[in-house]
Amino acid sequence: SSISWLEPRAFEPRGGGCGCRCPLHILAAMAADLKLMMGGGCCCCFIISLIIILATSFAKVEQTEWCLKYFWWSESVDENPITEPGVVLVGLGNYLLHFPSTNMYCYFRNFQDVMVRSPDDTYNPPIEVRTNDGLMLTLELEFVYRLQQKNLRSLYMLVGGGASEETAAYHRIMVNTAMGVIDTWATNFTATDFYSAREQIANTFQRELTKVLSELLFIDIQSFQLQPAHFPKQFADSIVQTQENKQDIQVAKQEQETKRIQQTTKLENTKALARKKTIEAEGEAENIRLQAAAKNSQYVYKQKLLAEGYAKALDHFSNNGFNADGIDEFMQYLHLEALKAHNGSQKLVRLAALTTPPPR
Repeated sequence: SSISWLEPRAFEPRGGGCGCRCPLHILAAMAADLKLMMGGGCCCCFIISLIIILATSFAKVEQTEWCLKYFWWSESVDENPITEPGVVLVGLGNYLLHFPSTNMYCYFRNFQDVMVRSPDDTYNPPIEVRTNDGLMLTLELEFVYRLQQKNLRSLYMLVGGGASEETAAYHRIMVNTAMGVIDTWATNFTATDFYSAREQIANTFQRELTKVLSELLFIDIQSFQLQPAHFPKQFADSIVQTQENKQDIQVAKQEQETKRIQQTTKLENTKALARKKTIEAEGEAENIRLQAAAKNSQYVYKQKLLAEGYAKALDHFSNNGFNADGIDEFMQYLHLEALKAHNGSQKLVRLAALTTPPPR
């Protein structure tokens, strides 16, 4: 009521009455005001409580996260994760356990202090391991991982954590497990392997890390990258010296191979030139042989024709000559033929006078 009991009119009776200020009337007025005040207070308390209940019964799921519903009254976790972003009803006293749904990075590197770090990623110093031959190395590496959506509840039941601690809980266990896997499998390789077979070692680390994290922590490895190892100074200097010696040997082998190729090329060129000369000589010899054969054939043919001509001439003189055999006339014919074939500009030939045969 808006009337203060300290005011004089507060003791006046309500709704008529005798108008006196007796104690009974005063008590009755005070009881009526108290009922009115209690009714208004209960209404306000109910409205405020309803607002608080509604405000705490809803929670928000972000675009880049999955959530599990935690029931405060039964202290249990819902098996089905919430994967759709938006506002969801969780109930009074309940809350959401948040897990990232995107790919995240786990670093074991030396980082600059000015580097901007993501809250979902994990940053750790390099890992010190011992090789199969007993040398201590420092490894820098990183891998990309993602939580298995269907096993979020199993992951939470394994690592535990409160409403804002579940991420840090699995981060610590994942980092310790990864360090153990890397440290264990590093003992299977020598220090030289970490220098010359880094890709093979990285594949081994990725295979074993994927297997362990998937089976134990329900985490899938998306990619793995191993940086060059940091060796002790004395060993690093010996590696540099070894590489320089290998380069010198490689250069010497290359020079030797170049000279071998040059000499081989020179030999092949000489052989090719010899083959060319041989082919040319064989061709020239064949040409000479063919020309000689042609000339010989022509000469034989010519001599055959001459022989046939001379045989006919001898036969003619034998039948029509002065002598019975016609030898004298035939010889004179040959002298005339020789004279016609003679080149008079070079040498003179003296012939005996021809005898005229007597008339028959």
